[in-house]
Amino acid sequence: MRRSHTLLLLIGALAAATPLLGIPGWTLSLATTTCFTALSLLGLNLIFGVAGMLAFGQAALMSLPAYAAGILAGMLPLPVALLGGVGAGLLVARVVAVIFVRLPGVFLAVGTLGLGFVLEGLARAFPGTTGGASGLVLEAGRGISATAWYGVALVALLLGMIAYAALVAGPRGRRLHCLRHDELMAAAMGIDVARTKAAAFTTGSAFAVIAGILLAFYVGVIVPENAGVERSLEQIGTVMLGGPGQLVGPLLGASAIGWLFFAAGWTPRLQLLIYGAVFLAAVLYGREGIAGWLRRPWARLVARLDGSSSANVEFPPPAVPAAAVRGTCLTVTDLSKRFGGVAAVSEVTFSVDHGEIFTLVGPNGAGKSTLFNLISGILAPSAGRILLDGADITAMPVHARAARIGRSFQVARLVPELTAAENLCIRLDQLAGSPAANGARLAMARAHLDAFGLLALADRPVGAMSAGQHKLIDLARASLLSPTLVLLDEPAVGLEHAELVHLASLLHRLRDGGSAVIIVEHNIDFVASVATRGLVLDSGRPIALGAIGEILASPAVHEAYFGALT
Repeated sequence: MRRSHTLLLLIGALAAATPLLGIPGWTLSLATTTCFTALSLLGLNLIFGVAGMLAFGQAALMSLPAYAAGILAGMLPLPVALLGGVGAGLLVARVVAVIFVRLPGVFLAVGTLGLGFVLEGLARAFPGTTGGASGLVLEAGRGISATAWYGVALVALLLGMIAYAALVAGPRGRRLHCLRHDELMAAAMGIDVARTKAAAFTTGSAFAVIAGILLAFYVGVIVPENAGVERSLEQIGTVMLGGPGQLVGPLLGASAIGWLFFAAGWTPRLQLLIYGAVFLAAVLYGREGIAGWLRRPWARLVARLDGSSSANVEFPPPAVPAAAVRGTCLTVTDLSKRFGGVAAVSEVTFSVDHGEIFTLVGPNGAGKSTLFNLISGILAPSAGRILLDGADITAMPVHARAARIGRSFQVARLVPELTAAENLCIRLDQLAGSPAANGARLAMARAHLDAFGLLALADRPVGAMSAGQHKLIDLARASLLSPTLVLLDEPAVGLEHAELVHLASLLHRLRDGGSAVIIVEHNIDFVASVATRGLVLDSGRPIALGAIGEILASPAVHEAYFGALT
């Protein structure tokens, strides 16, 4: 935290000094407006830059509380009016979050886009209350000097940056990064996706609510255009220009756009051309924004000094497991899943014991991944039951099953900008048995990676690793805190011989520790070396169940498609 505090103090000192630097057009008024705008964009950066939710209602969520506070100020004491404006803004933000954040991608964007149309239309439709097209005039802020307003803006911005830094650090930040990268993986790790998205949207909107009220009372007037779609689009572009997901991105983006607005005043006919050229250049050549561009030299220096980016991994022998639990772990009875008229899984029945490695075998399209998704809760079955340690989990949501079911994927679903240890912590953050402190969770993740022979990768971003290393990290994450059941989807794909040997030892370690392990795998030699029993599927239907040697030698399996498996 010391580095973060030092960075914030440096930013604050630089921002405070900018009106004194003699930059053409950079007046005290522009600096104040920029600080308030950056405060609002911190919230949009949280929503869009970190959590990955494309929302176009930020301008409306700035103007609505300002209108509410301005209208109430004519009837109530100013402090009460300001609190009323904040409450109205947060209430609308929460309602919007609950309704719209469940919608995927473009539907969320379009839904929040409508908020700007509605608010601008209301402001124009009731001129007696809102001032109509001429705007609502606010008198309360006129008695404050320009220098005092700048001080308020600086303090508000610095407090906002401290709050933002806290919100994106540790478990909260990992959850938001996970949401942006892969919502399906987030749910499988135990994250309640809808609830987390709604909380992120509401929290990010709080920045806009406070900044909108402060900016409105500083300027002294609210006009309908400030709530419109054009302003929301401009704010999205400003976040992208400054650097999405970066702490200083909103300030850099707001400063750049504020000064460009002044520079475009020299040539008004070229204003749109200048704006368009800047945004196009940011999208085409600087997708990490100004903050990302400034950070690259530092990142290269750190990587050069580190000198461990290509470290090899040496696999130690697996650790001695704890005492194993025995008995039936998973029972699947007459499980079926239909998509319209197509039966992806049909009347599947089998059971797996604690301390057993079980395999699902079949060619592409046989229904293996669908069966995995049914067991883990990603899909709801059309018929049948799923019992885990005797408890019926058929209707349990995916995030509620994650504490007892570890899951890896056919293509490892890791967050590329996070380190291997941080990717493990995404799951640890959701497990009741993990330490409360973030540092302790990271230490536990590193120890788990060490036990899996992956300590050399612990502090490296996974985006720089090989596919085989991704697979092993995904397996390590799925097995954290010895879940009751571990589901592994094609864990051997992309692994070299040494990695395959190591993978087999890890599977035996999980088995000996009492976990039930189910693997989907096309590598028959590998399956035969680790599994004791298995189930063969053909077009969603089971055609063989029993000891691994027996099912692979079954005439029915050979007749149906054994050639496709090899």
